[in-house]
This record gives sequence, structure tokens and C-alpha cells, in this order.
Amino acid sequence: MVSTITKARPKPGQARTRLGPAAFLTRYGVIVFLVLLVTIFALLMPRTFPTSGNLMAIVADQSIPIILALAAILPLAAGEFDLSIAAVLGFSSILSIALSNAGMPLPLVLAGTLVFGLLVGAVNAFFVVKIGINAFIGTLAMATILAGLNLLLTRGSLMTLESEEFARLTSVPGSRIQIVIAYALVLVLVIWYLLERTPFGRYLRATGMGRPAARLSGVRTERYLTSSFVLAALLASFAGFLLASRSGSAPPTLGPEFLLPAYAAAFLGAATIRPGFFNVWGTVVGAFLLAVGSNGLTLMGAQTWVANVFNGVALLAAVSASVIVARRGVSGRT
Repeated sequence: MVSTITKARPKPGQARTRLGPAAFLTRYGVIVFLVLLVTIFALLMPRTFPTSGNLMAIVADQSIPIILALAAILPLAAGEFDLSIAAVLGFSSILSIALSNAGMPLPLVLAGTLVFGLLVGAVNAFFVVKIGINAFIGTLAMATILAGLNLLLTRGSLMTLESEEFARLTSVPGSRIQIVIAYALVLVLVIWYLLERTPFGRYLRATGMGRPAARLSGVRTERYLTSSFVLAALLASFAGFLLASRSGSAPPTLGPEFLLPAYAAAFLGAATIRPGFFNVWGTVVGAFLLAVGSNGLTLMGAQTWVANVFNGVALLAAVSASVIVARRGVSGRT
């Protein structure tokens, strides 16, 4: 059974095929573009862009978006979209602040936030997997519900964190140490190991690559689809918890602005490292490509709308590249 869903590996001592220029660009083109972008901005703004402070800020600012992008690739690997992850992040951030301001201890605040994420993931999975609702519709409906609950909980106004202890979870006051980077790095390694080194990851990809064939091979596709939605919501709720600590406040409209960058990073990731597959390291590269682009444009004095245009163009380019890579893969096997 396993042999039907795992890719053949080269035998010990077997020579590896060298990548030609076209294959190299197909696999590492996004990384090459990222290096090129960094080089251009460094040459244009040598006093502001390549500084340690700015580069550290980019890494720290992308830590939470990377966690949300990791949440996005789990359902994507299973062949589905979860459009509620940004809304889960937004409501979780607001919920965390509300629980903390009510005097609840931090461990209970975290537990309550994660339980909320588990519940949302379970509800999404129920309607998509059990009832059979289209994932776009089901998760978009969930996102709309959570947007309404945001307004209920915040009463339409900015909610501010009162606990200094909560704020110290992601950074050290008075220093440049950003603890949030460590959280993101640990989760990157965990999700990478889960997808690339465990049967769960292989069966999840098999579910996404061909559900009927996976079922015939004995894969319990419904179980893996359910797990992907639950884990995605769990990661998104934890990202919201960290965002509450890092930002110290939450507006009632928090959430939707994180959705497009997360999916842009995921699809950029599917066009690099392992083209045609949603993968963790490619997603991280994609997230930093978007961050470097936005940061460089901002330092150059570009208006706010330029960053949105850049992210939208990047998403279109990423999806197009993924489709082209997939077509070439199919044509190469026929």
C-alpha cells in the first residue's frame, strides 16, 4: 500500500541527475528572485535596507504570517482551501486580549484560545468532510461568522492589552530580542517533519493528489482531511495569540489582511524547492519574498497601496508558476 503513494528514491550509490539551467530555475527560481530583490534594494538603499535592524525587523514581522502560511498549506496539501484561517487569527487575537484583560492567567488564556481553534477546525471539517459542503463556501461562511463575532467582542472599537506579562511572551522589553522568531522556527521544523518525514504527511499528500486513488490504496482520506482543517485552525489560533502579545491591541476588523499574503506565500512555495508540492521551506521563502518586496518599497517611499498591488501580483505569478510546473510534470510523465 505504501509503495503506491510514495515516490521512488534513488538507490544507494546511484548517481543523482544534475539539474540543467531550465530545471534549476524551475526549482529555485523564487530563491534566485529573492536574492536578486535583496541585492537591488541593498544597492538602492545602502544606509537603510541592508542594516541589521531592518533585516531583523523583517524576520520578526514575518514570524506570525509564516505560522499562518503553515496553516494554509495543510488543507492545500490535502486538496482543499481553508479561507477562515485569517479570521481565526483575528478572533483568536481579540479573544486572547479579552481573556487576559478579564484577569485570566496566561496558561488558561492560551488554552482557551487553542480550544477555540480546535472547535473552529472541527466545525469546518464537519461541514466540508461530513456534510460535503464546498470548502470555499464552508470556510468563507465561517470567516464571515467570526468577523461578526469580532464586532460583538470588541463592540466595534480597538481592544488594548493590559498585561505586560502577556506582552513579554514575544519580545524582551528594551532590547532587540524577538522571541516570536523562536516560536515560528519551532513550528516550521515541526510542520516540516510532519509533512516530509511521517506517514501522516505522505497520506495527506496522497489525499490531495487523488482522493479516489488514495481511498483504493487504503488511505482514510476523510480522517486526513479532517486533521488538516483542525491543525490549520489550531495553528491560526496560536498565531492570533502571538499577535495579541506582539501588537498589544486588536481592531475589530483584524484578520482579513493576513489571508492573501498567507496564500501567496503558500503558492510561491509550491513553485520552489519542491515544485508542484506545497512545502514548508518553499513557503518560508515565499513569505520572505513578499516581506522583502513590501519592506523595500516602503523604504523607497512607495504609498501603502503599492504593497497590496505587489502582493496581488505575486499571488498571480505564484499560482501561474504552480500551474505551469504541474502541467510540465504531467506532460513529462505521459
